Amino acid sequence: MKSLDFMIIGAQKSGTSALSHFLSQHPDVCMAAGKEVHLFDAEDYSSDWTVEDINQRYSVYFEGADESLLWGEATPIYLYWTEIIPALKRYNPALKLIVMLRDPAERAISHYEMEKSRANERLPLWLALLREPKRLMAEGARLGCSHRRHSYVDRGFYAEQLANVRQYFSDEQILVLESDSLKHEHAASMEKVCQFLAISSSHSIKAERIFSGAYRKKHLSPYYAILRACLSWRFRAANMQLKSLLTDMGIAADWRWLK
Repeated sequence: MKSLDFMIIGAQKSGTSALSHFLSQHPDVCMAAGKEVHLFDAEDYSSDWTVEDINQRYSVYFEGADESLLWGEATPIYLYWTEIIPALKRYNPALKLIVMLRDPAERAISHYEMEKSRANERLPLWLALLREPKRLMAEGARLGCSHRRHSYVDRGFYAEQLANVRQYFSDEQILVLESDSLKHEHAASMEKVCQFLAISSSHSIKAERIFSGAYRKKHLSPYYAILRACLSWRFRAANMQLKSLLTDMGIAADWRWLK
């Protein structure tokens, strides 16, 4: 079995499911069955695995797939968990990576609401945000339950994560998209993706709203507005670092939350 050609590596709650769904409709692409494979962050993952070992594990997600197509998967935690990036480099040095970003304040709230809906979070939002550092510190550098479920703010420091990716992959192998652009400029965004993957952009892929949370109306309440403003302040310096890094990559990120 061949190695994967590309991955959508994050960020979580930034439209990765939508992009994976759209790409699965392209005749030149085969996405892994089930979307999130979580192979490189699995509890039994070993750095001793060979490329053949990894491809054998991927094979169940690509049963009967045409190897002439581009194969890809989407697991958003790969961007956040920095040790995964060098593992991806060892797996396939030619791998292409798609990074989708969203206003980190909005992402944090959306992440919280998702975990609350899954019964993984019982604290109110304000207290969950205050308790986050202690929750993560209790696990150290290990990718434990809190790093997966309660990393609302920690996942929003995109500049650090993207800088880590650039240590192992060239800028030509990285495509950065913003979630609002995929939503509101669907055709232009998909054309960028197709160009990046070197596949035809003539195939029409209809815009859809995928896995939209049922809690968006809450974000308009004064309570959420205050917390969102606090989070925006918290991310201000990090967002400026991100804008500088994107500029260095030749990306003019004229996004509303980076202005």
